[in-house]
Amino acid sequence: MPQESQGNDNRVKAKYFTNSGAYAPGGTANYTAAPVSSEAAELRQRLDDLRGLLVQYAAALPDPDQLRDDTDQLDAQLQRERPNRTVVRGLLDSLTAGAGGVSAVASAVSTVVQLVSRFLP
Repeated sequence: MPQESQGNDNRVKAKYFTNSGAYAPGGTANYTAAPVSSEAAELRQRLDDLRGLLVQYAAALPDPDQLRDDTDQLDAQLQRERPNRTVVRGLLDSLTAGAGGVSAVASAVSTVVQLVSRFLP
């Protein structure tokens, strides 16, 4: 499927396909990707920061592997069109409990919790 960039407006032109996805010889279809909000970009950055802290303070954390897994699962949930709120809340609770006495990690988790609450009130 050939694709052409349409400048900086997040559109991809897919030749030979209709909007329904059916093949249309000589036709074109446009798909416009939603721009990433600044809050979403900030949340992605904070999750990346948290991942770095989990590696940096792994020796001081009770179960750093589980915390990294929880962070990855949280990231995956938040990228879904409809994140499962129950799963997200459970992951946030697990991260909060697992941060233990490591203040840098606890602070990073707290920031993520605050940002997520803007997305999932």
